[in-house]
Amino acid sequence: MMEIEIGSGWILHERCKVYLFVSLNRVAGCLVAEPIEKAFRVVSGSVTGSVHSAKKRGVTTRSTTLQFGNVIFQREVHRKVANVSDSEKMEGAIFCTSEPTAAAGGIRAIWVTPSNRRKGIATQLLEAMRKSFCPGLELERSQLAFSQPTSAGKALAASYTGTGSFLAY
Repeated sequence: MMEIEIGSGWILHERCKVYLFVSLNRVAGCLVAEPIEKAFRVVSGSVTGSVHSAKKRGVTTRSTTLQFGNVIFQREVHRKVANVSDSEKMEGAIFCTSEPTAAAGGIRAIWVTPSNRRKGIATQLLEAMRKSFCPGLELERSQLAFSQPTSAGKALAASYTGTGSFLAY
């Protein structure tokens, strides 16, 4: 299922560690991690482009008055004017700094079954990986980097690391 949804042939190699989340004797989630030495910081505007562009959208207001006898109702209609920005055109694009940053753990792929999404499983997989990836060393969230994140992956990475400027490789 994981390979069907995110592609096959590139996920595993001999240096990978695989973390599984098992629920009711079924795999509900999978994280594939690999050791890395460097990654690049995501320019945060590339993650939250749609949020920023929403703030830039204009709003037009049209006011009408309705009168029933001596009662007057003021009605205002607010319409959002769509403004397609460059960041919206490149919604899936990630822009990174050109200077590498030290990193220790690469999240090559992370996947949760559709019926189990939004239940904290991905976060639990990330926590397990962070605490056990390097024997005797607990990695900081800032030492993790994400590979080829989808839009959902970008949201997860930003939420998990606490910043839109997470590491990617």
